[in-house]
This record gives sequence, structure tokens and C-alpha cells, in this order.
Amino acid sequence: MRSLPTGAKLFVGFIVCCGLLAAALSRVVTNPHADAEPWELGIFVILGIAVGSKKVRLMRHRGADDVGSMQLGFALTYAAMLRFGPAAAVLVGTLSTLSSCVYPKRQPFYQLCFNVAITAVETFLASVVFLWVNGWTLDMEPTQTFPAVVLSSILSFLINTGAVATVISLCTGRRAFALWRETFLWVGPSYLAGSCITTLTVLILGRHVGAVLLFFSPVAYFTYQSYSVYTAREEEKQQHIEELQGSQARLADLYLATIKSLALAIDAKDQYTHQHILRVQRYAVATAKQMGLTGAEMEGLNTGALLHDIGKLGVPEYVLLKPGRLTDEEFAKIKKHPEIGAAILDPVEFPWPVLPVVKYHHEKWNGTGYPEGLAGENIPLTARILAAADVYDALTSNRSYRNAWSHEKAVALIRKDAGTHFDPQVVEAFLAVIDGVVREMAGEGVGPLVVEPAPAKATTKADEAARDIYRASSELWALYEVAQTLSSSLGLQETLEILARKLEAIFPGTACLFLLQDETGGALNARAVIGVNRDFFDGCRTLGSRSRSIAVLRDRQTYLGEYDPDDLLLTGARTAEWEPLQTALIVPIVHQGEALGTINLYSPHGNAFGTHDQQLLEMIAERAAMALYNGILFDRTRSHAVTDPLTGLYNVRYLTEYVEQRCKNPGGNGLILVATNAPAGFALLCLDLDSFKP
Repeated sequence: MRSLPTGAKLFVGFIVCCGLLAAALSRVVTNPHADAEPWELGIFVILGIAVGSKKVRLMRHRGADDVGSMQLGFALTYAAMLRFGPAAAVLVGTLSTLSSCVYPKRQPFYQLCFNVAITAVETFLASVVFLWVNGWTLDMEPTQTFPAVVLSSILSFLINTGAVATVISLCTGRRAFALWRETFLWVGPSYLAGSCITTLTVLILGRHVGAVLLFFSPVAYFTYQSYSVYTAREEEKQQHIEELQGSQARLADLYLATIKSLALAIDAKDQYTHQHILRVQRYAVATAKQMGLTGAEMEGLNTGALLHDIGKLGVPEYVLLKPGRLTDEEFAKIKKHPEIGAAILDPVEFPWPVLPVVKYHHEKWNGTGYPEGLAGENIPLTARILAAADVYDALTSNRSYRNAWSHEKAVALIRKDAGTHFDPQVVEAFLAVIDGVVREMAGEGVGPLVVEPAPAKATTKADEAARDIYRASSELWALYEVAQTLSSSLGLQETLEILARKLEAIFPGTACLFLLQDETGGALNARAVIGVNRDFFDGCRTLGSRSRSIAVLRDRQTYLGEYDPDDLLLTGARTAEWEPLQTALIVPIVHQGEALGTINLYSPHGNAFGTHDQQLLEMIAERAAMALYNGILFDRTRSHAVTDPLTGLYNVRYLTEYVEQRCKNPGGNGLILVATNAPAGFALLCLDLDSFKP
């Protein structure tokens, strides 16, 4: 009692006082004449005490502990009211409630007093209402007795449940009416059913009610025990079924989580389709919901979206990541990945239709797709849905052979290809949801509407593992692309520009600069610039010997930290707008001890680069150093071959090469000007000045 709030204590005290008053009034109120024998009341009292805690289940509701039931104590109390009147009903009801509060589990004293008191109040008031509507007689006439039974049972229900809901509300702070409606409203039919069954029994047995109870009690007891055992077993079975269903649901969630983790690990190895499966899953599920898919088909699509590209494990990476157009032989290898994926997943007994999604998501509505050339509705619906989602994400993502398309351009293509590549109904549903989905994704910092997504941060161990896989793969792929670049280029400027573009692809949303030493070795000049603020960085140079980039090259130590605005002398841009930068990563380029320059990365995001990025850029700089050194030597050699070492002017070799080239291409532009009305040939006047150089 001490733990109750003050309001609850006052309410419990009020109910106890009302119970005492009801018990007293039941003795004062004039009881109608009853033709029952005195010994019958003793039987009612004994049976009421015996069955106080017993109940008969009438219906199940929501859960094992949430059932519609009829209290046997209530039935006996109501029968005593019909047989003897208010005083006997209050006596039987309070003793029956008291026994239920003591056995099988003893309740706290204040709770016992509250329950007994509320029983006295509801029984007394229900008895008075019954007698008032029934003409203040215990004789039963259907036209009067039925309304009396209905009103008295409703009043009993409202008083009992309303009082309990109120005291719970005072203890928890919840609204009493909302609590009552949620917790007790559904038990109302149990009160009406119990009172009607009791009235019918008394009406049938008449004055023999007491005798029937006396002789029928043993039979009823054993029947009730058998019934209780049966219902207990049924409840155990139902509970077991519910537990199995819960376990099955948890197992399905675990199943999907395992598939998702493995699929993301595979997806993380691809530099151009990283997170592709999650985006495709989102687009496909939204489209499926728009089309009304549910159940196994929806689960099959949900799972198949994660696994639809698993067959690319069987396609060589040089084919998947080839930057140019595929040959017929290479495309034939690509076309095998749906069948390879279905073969990989064939031993797995999915509870949903997953394999059709994986195998047929590259089929086309007009029958020109692969692997089997299915057409129209012969293609599984889930595969048709995934086809639209897959193509949209492919178009709006960067790939090795092209840059990402805009959302509007990709949507226009899908709309145009409805009826040829895609199912028209699928396209209609896809177009109805895609704008909302991509806007929602943009709010999360992902998707095609995000121009420069911030670096993703791992939030779970699984995310961190996927990041590690992605980093390892990106490192390998970056080195592969750098090696490709270095092996295919010879000139310095060409090498720098290609490397800058590769780095921008590896580190999107950044500014990438290659700074090389000038001829005096006192400054670093930007020789290749790409990315953010390009117009400002183009042609920039370091600001003296204390420049951050000069220090990095001098000390051979990488710098990772905040952007230093005093590092470089920037040129102005008339049309461009400067985007503030926050993070810098500067790596030295050194070949066999000779300092060549630096690679500078700048990002508008804070903490944009990590240890992995530093290690990757250092590795790239180390492998690029030889190519840059060779490019510098090549440019020097080429320059010396066609220029005079004293004056720096073009020499006779350049003149000869130029004339030969001009003769082959008379209309070309060059240093030598030819009159527009001159014939195809031209004359050349050469002057040899003796002792000109001295």
C-alpha cells in the first residue's frame, strides 16, 4: 500500500468504504419473497468459496493469457441473487472473491480489500437494478426478466472493470478510458453470457436449484477438472504453435540477414557497383508494393534482389571492369552470369521463389533478352520488376565505361522502353514510386539525387567488414588501373592527366592536383588538375619555401589533416564559385631519392580521408614515380632534339620535320604562314648567318 501513489490510495479507500456501505444496505433493503430453503444458501456459500478462483473459458482473444472467460464465482453470485435477493448475493459474492484472493496465491491486503469491496458494490447495485426492472420480484417473466438481466450484467461489468482501470490509471499515469477500452472492453460479452447462462439454468431448474447443486456438484467438479486439463493442454499446444511461428519468423529474419551479409561482401568487391544490390532492392520492393505483391512473391523478390548478381563471381573481372566496348566474346561471358547465379543457388532450399528472380532478371518483354529469350508474361513477374530496378540503378551509377546518368534521363529511357525491354505495367508502377524513393534516399545521403555523397561511415561490424573488403578491392583495382595507365602512356602531361582522372574516380568529390618541381627546384607548379575548384587550382604554384607541399616533398612525409589555404598561390576564376575545403591529403612523389613533386587531394568534407586512403595514395605515388620520371626525361630528350641548347629556339631538325609534315598536309595550321591564295606547293627562303651565335 505504501508504494501506491496518493491518488490510488484515496481511491482504494473510497472503494472499501463503498463496499462496507453496500454490504450494510443489502441487509436493510427489503428483499423480495423467495421460496428457497435455508439449507440452499449454505450450499451456495460453500460452492462460492470452493469455485472462487475457477473460470470457464468462453473464447480465445489475442494471446494465451488474454481470453474471454466466465468466472464460476460470478455465476454462483448471480444465481444467489436470482434465488435469494441482494443480501444473499452480496454474501456469496464477497466470500467467493475473498477465497480467490487467498488461494491459490495470496494477494496483498489492500488488494484483497479492494477486490472484495468492489464485488460487494457491483453485486448490490446489480441486484437492485435487476429487482427494479423485474418489478421487485424474483419471479421470472421473459418480457421483464430479460431486460433486467441485460442491464444488471452490464452494470456489474462497468463497475468492476471501470474501478480496476481507474486504479491502474492512477498508478501508471495512463488515461483511464483509453486503458479500459484497450484492456477490458472486449470482456463485456463474458459478463452477459455468464448472466444469461445462469438465468437460464435457474429458470429451467426452478425450486430444485439447491438440490441439483447438491447432487450435481461432484459430477461438475470432475467434469470441470477434465475440462481444465483439456483446455490447459490445448493452450499449451496453441502456445507451442505460436512459439514455432515466432521461431520460424526469427529464422527467416536470420536467413535473410545471412544472405544480405554475404551478398554485401560479394558486392563490396566491385568498385563500380558497390551498394548496388541495396539500391536495387529498395527500388524493386517499392515497385512490388505498388503492384500489390505480398507473401512469398514479395519475400522472393526481396531476397532475389540481394542475390541477383551473384553469378558475376563466374565472370572475369577484366570483363566486368573493362572501360571500353565489350567484344562479342566478352559479352557472351557477361550473359552467362544469370545462369551461373541460379546454379550457385540451386542447392539452397529457399522458402520463397528466389531462383526465378536471379535467373530471368535480364529477360526482355519483347523476347530479346537472355539467358532463355523469354517474352511477355512468360517472364516471372518478380524478374520483370527487378529488371526495371536493375537498369535504373545501372544507368544512374558510375561504371567503368561511362559516367552516371541523371535521374530524369534514366526515367525517360525506362518510360521509352516500356513494351520492348520492360513490362508496361511494371513501368507504370515503377514510375509511380521512383521519385518518392530517390527523394527519401537523398535525405539519407545516398542515391542518384546526391551529387557528392559524403564518405559513408560504418555503423556496425558488418558495415566495417564490408568497408574492409571494399578497401582491399579498391586498392587492388587502383593499382591495376595505374599500371594500365603507366604502361600505355609515354609523355609527361598525358601521364599526369590520365592519373588525375583515375584518382578522381577512386576519390570522388575531391580536388586532385599533381604538383611538379620547376626547373629551379624552388617551387612546385600544378601540372594536372581535376575535380573540385579546378578553375582556381589550374596553373597554381606553391607559396615559398614554407609551403605545406614543399615541406611534404622535402621531408618525404605524407600530410593528412586540415586544408591549408596558405599552401598554394591560386589563380582567380571569373565564372566559377569557390567551394570551401576542409581536408587535405598530400603525398610526396620520389624516384630513387630524387624529389619530383606531390599528389594533393582536397575534400570539402571534414575527416574525409583515413589511414587506408593515405596508404593507397602512397602506394599509387610510389608506382607512378618511375613513370613520371621517365616522362620528364622523355620530354627533356624530345625538347633537346628539336631545339637549340643555347637559344632554346627550334633547330633545323624541327624545321625539316615541320616542312615534311606541311607538305603532307598543306591546309594544316602551323608556325609558317602561307597566303590563302597560294598554290598547293610553297617556296621556302633559308638564310644562313655566319657567326650568328657569338
